Amino acid sequence: MAEEAAASSAAVGEAAAAAGEGRMTMVVGVDESEHSYYALQWTLRHFFAAAAAGQPPQYRLVVVNAKPTAASAVGLAGPGAADVLPFVEADLKKSSMRVIEKARELCAQVSDALFEVLEGDARNVLCESVERHQAEMLVVGSHGYGAIKRHLQHDGMDLARMYILPPIGSWIEKLITTMVKGGKPVMLVGIDDSDHSYYALEWTLKHFFAPGQPQQYHLVLLTSKPPASAVIGIAGLGTAELLPTLELDLKRSAARVIEKAKEMCSQVIDASYEVLEGDARNILCEAVERHHADMLVVGSHGYGAWKRAVLGSVSDYCSHHAHCTVMIVKRPKHNMHS
Repeated sequence: MAEEAAASSAAVGEAAAAAGEGRMTMVVGVDESEHSYYALQWTLRHFFAAAAAGQPPQYRLVVVNAKPTAASAVGLAGPGAADVLPFVEADLKKSSMRVIEKARELCAQVSDALFEVLEGDARNVLCESVERHQAEMLVVGSHGYGAIKRHLQHDGMDLARMYILPPIGSWIEKLITTMVKGGKPVMLVGIDDSDHSYYALEWTLKHFFAPGQPQQYHLVLLTSKPPASAVIGIAGLGTAELLPTLELDLKRSAARVIEKAKEMCSQVIDASYEVLEGDARNILCEAVERHHADMLVVGSHGYGAWKRAVLGSVSDYCSHHAHCTVMIVKRPKHNMHS
């Protein structure tokens, strides 16, 4: 326990030092899978290329591997389970060391990087690391599981600001399409009339479209307008008379969202704006395909598991169905009421 407390104190101290030097912390979760290594390589290419060229790094990189406990790996205890545990523990440690060694090789050009192996469930380990390091961003790879397998594997982290990288094949397809068509890669941002959405757009502009910095992406701002009939729900007496008025209100609301987005993006050189009718989840995933988007950005409302199940989470749906990198921007707790 004393060692854990010392490590935690050291991490907080290092995070504070990095903040004092004007650098933000980025946590990358890694395991022994191609999806994970691909996510790390993507991160290095997009956020640490300047550092490799000798320029001051914008981020401090923390690479975290979660080592499961031997007991959880063995499963339910049975005859002889106790005898097996030491061997399983040794294998798990060796596996984590291999992951960290490969991560060190990939990050050879990063001057400010920390590598950690922590025991526990990867979901909890990563969320705790975000808090401990006061991280600005968390990056994880996506295995591309279907809904059933995700449920069985408990794949559903309620995290901070997070990148989810797609399976490798879909990324390569997007890259080839961009190269063939020429021009800038496309970043798609889904917006609605909520503080969470506008915060996600602000964060994106600050990190990718700052004044005086090269703007590497064509920015597409998209808001979805639900059909009036979907808002009213099941038809009842007098419903038909309400539809034209409601439709007009929905159009005005979408226009307000786009107007505010245009004001916020006044410094962006290459931007376009769209209003499309339909469910936001489907609209965003279809727009990714239509624009051959390199990245999709969505805000997170911070719903709990029950509310997500009832209302449906746009960010959760997109993270598993959009064929591109998905960035989920979650407003920090200390910023919620500011």
